[in-house]
Amino acid sequence: MISSRISNRFPLLLRSSLATHKTAYRFNSTIPKPSDQIPDVDAFLTKIGRNCNELKDTFENKWDNLFQWDSKTLKEKGVNIQQRKYILNQVQNYRNNRPIHEIKLGKKSFFGGERKRKAFTAKWKAENKQ
Repeated sequence: MISSRISNRFPLLLRSSLATHKTAYRFNSTIPKPSDQIPDVDAFLTKIGRNCNELKDTFENKWDNLFQWDSKTLKEKGVNIQQRKYILNQVQNYRNNRPIHEIKLGKKSFFGGERKRKAFTAKWKAENKQ
């Protein structure tokens, strides 16, 4: 009876002692030094484009804020989801020494997306023939 209690509890003890939280990984990330091309937060946000330079007051122009804040913190500051994902992606690229450049938003075709393009094109041609 005692051995069954120990064997039932052992996996729980083992699991809890080996488990690590996500927050432990988040704080291990490094904060890179500013480069000659990107000396401060304003320059970084201007370089990545998509009107992110409007958020320089949100980051208080502090380099540490740019690299330590996560998506939850940016949400509390009022940054919309598309810009949050884009900024955090570019921050991770900078942290991994990848080149920083603006990634333009995709442009939708006049005839719609590729799933319905044939139908819209045929309809448009039929209307213009008359």
